[in-house]
Amino acid sequence: MNNRIKIIIKEQRIDITIKAFFDKQKQQMLLVWIILFSLCGLAIVSQFFEDYDSATKVFFGVYVAFWLFFEFKVVYAYRWRKYGEEKIIIEDKQILLVKTIGSRGVTQKYNLNEIKKIDFFKDENGDFVKSMNSSYWNINKYHIVLQLENSNVPFGIDLTNKEAKNIINELRKVMQ
Repeated sequence: MNNRIKIIIKEQRIDITIKAFFDKQKQQMLLVWIILFSLCGLAIVSQFFEDYDSATKVFFGVYVAFWLFFEFKVVYAYRWRKYGEEKIIIEDKQILLVKTIGSRGVTQKYNLNEIKKIDFFKDENGDFVKSMNSSYWNINKYHIVLQLENSNVPFGIDLTNKEAKNIINELRKVMQ
């Protein structure tokens, strides 16, 4: 496929590794944004301890809460783009979906008999939400979904349609 995706097939086991999409120029711009956004937030936090009326302090508190949320999201995205990868492993009648950043990760485990279908992920949100989800600082542009009895589990971040199709076909072959 490409240097981001590695597929290893051995008998009844498949290991698929998808490295996070990385664009050097966008990553540098994201770092500059993080630095400037952090400085702005620190300036607001420093004002929180000055002598202001309670309404102004409430405003600062609400502002800091939103600032912390977006600071976390963007730092997470920066780290994902630089160190992140997804692994899809099928073995012993189970599928493991592993999402790691560096040495830390989250693993989801499902029995193959729980899976109704593996298919393309269809984002049914409006155009605004789709454009927000496709930005570089956001890491939830999924392309593949496990359809379970009562839920859907999306994975395969930032794949092209061709890459997603190839991965789906390989997974379906092993699951038969």
